[in-house]
Amino acid sequence: MHWSLYILLGGTLNAIVNLGYKSMASKESMYLFVACVMLTASLAMLALAYGANRANWAEITTGYTPYIAVAMGVGSAGIMWFITQAFAGGGPISLVDPLWACIYALVSVLIGLALLREAPSAAALAGIGLYLVGAFLMARG
Repeated sequence: MHWSLYILLGGTLNAIVNLGYKSMASKESMYLFVACVMLTASLAMLALAYGANRANWAEITTGYTPYIAVAMGVGSAGIMWFITQAFAGGGPISLVDPLWACIYALVSVLIGLALLREAPSAAALAGIGLYLVGAFLMARG
């Protein structure tokens, strides 16, 4: 399957999952719900990764890689806390999710430019500009 199809399917699934978070945002047990979702996702990813990479399992569990995985897990929990706060605070999914995606995309571009020394084309820079205009228009709407 082409990588762009993975992006299309993953982005669609992300919107559906975020709708689930939004539907739970008014519940008192929101953080427990998010923790259960993350635990389920972690176990599913672990099973998929182990099944696909049995030969590489020793590499993943040695050196500094486990520490990076734990740090990323704590970071993911922080990410979910912030988006949960946005939804629980009354933020509409039609605004919170696109702005969240816009900020994620722009920071990813900045990391690519600053840390990975990537050189964007004129079309990529125009896309970044359109992203900023879109975020401004969404925030005002």
